[in-house]
Amino acid sequence: MGGHQVSRLRDGWGPELVAAFTDSMLQMRPVSAREVYGPDAEDGDEFIECSLRGEGPVISDRLSLLGYTEQATVEFLDDLLDDERSMMGLGPLLQDELDPREEKRSYLAGYTALDWVKDLKSKASTSSLPTEIGGVSWLLHMLEYSEPGFALKAALLGLPDAEVLLILDGNHIDDVAGDPDLLHLCSDAAEVVHAQSAAHAPMVVLTEGHSDVAILEPALNLLYPHLTDLVRFMDYNNSPRGGAGSLVTTVRAFAAARIANPVVALFDNDTGAVEALRPLDQKALPSNIKVLQCPPLDLADAYPTLGPPTVEAPAGRISVANVNGLAGSIELYLGQDVLALPNGELRPVQWRSFSEGSKQYQGEITDKKAVHHAYQEKLTRAQADPSVIASQDWAGIRAILDMVIHAFD
Repeated sequence: MGGHQVSRLRDGWGPELVAAFTDSMLQMRPVSAREVYGPDAEDGDEFIECSLRGEGPVISDRLSLLGYTEQATVEFLDDLLDDERSMMGLGPLLQDELDPREEKRSYLAGYTALDWVKDLKSKASTSSLPTEIGGVSWLLHMLEYSEPGFALKAALLGLPDAEVLLILDGNHIDDVAGDPDLLHLCSDAAEVVHAQSAAHAPMVVLTEGHSDVAILEPALNLLYPHLTDLVRFMDYNNSPRGGAGSLVTTVRAFAAARIANPVVALFDNDTGAVEALRPLDQKALPSNIKVLQCPPLDLADAYPTLGPPTVEAPAGRISVANVNGLAGSIELYLGQDVLALPNGELRPVQWRSFSEGSKQYQGEITDKKAVHHAYQEKLTRAQADPSVIASQDWAGIRAILDMVIHAFD
């Protein structure tokens, strides 16, 4: 950087460092064998030096977006300086002021990351030996075995306008010219970084609306408390819109933004979801986004339904039907103890409308407000006394949560 060597990368380098550059920064120049192996090498083969070259402010901005922020780098530097001090020992200074070890201890006493950055800025225009305490080479030498991304960002804090040069390798010209992947080295590295980030980022669960979150989030806390820090439900409190159509729009927005987190979009098991999902090309979605519908429910295979009024039955007629895929909103998964009426019968599904697109009816549970109230009472009892969970019906909710948890298995 700016003519100063930051690191030889003796411990290697990963995609995080290469992702700080762009494909357009790749440069290749022919070099002689003597340039590669030294003045004693015989002339002969021509080699290609592959390097990445970028302006400091550009590389610094890219590093910040890769997670190497200024704040994180200052903390990294302070930890590095603490390690330097710990290796120097804690005994009193020796009388011999020429002892370089003691000179270093004295220099680092009370020394902070901000002091390091200030020294590097003030001495960047000078050259020095690695043994010169406080010199630019001595400062940069501290970064030699550090994590490359933080080492580069730290150097850029002190040399913000310096050009950054990363020499990658020296290969035979045919080997380099014949490798088309080299032209996409940086973008490929960025994809690897995004994939790694997704693998370790909390899962984000998108639902059709706030009521689904109000049901599933506390259920996860209750039934799977060991997973609550790894699953995030999208907050719909400030969103006036809901439904399957809005969820499809959100899925498209997440895909377009290339969100790194693993994302599960959870749709109801009903006709509304089938209709909303028809125009969505799920095969074109990134691999970190899964579109799921609530799983088929055994209870829904033969569930009481309320049909339209007829002459013989002006209030409608109750009949049993398989409502999976037709009326499987989340309310149907809250348990028989929630869905049961005072007389012990299950609260029926009301058929609403016919979808011309999917050629099937849409239904929903009757008196949703009462169902949600019963669920909240059940949840409150379980939260107050977890021993009652065994006597409650959580099979439907567990089926949904298990499907979400193992969506990427």
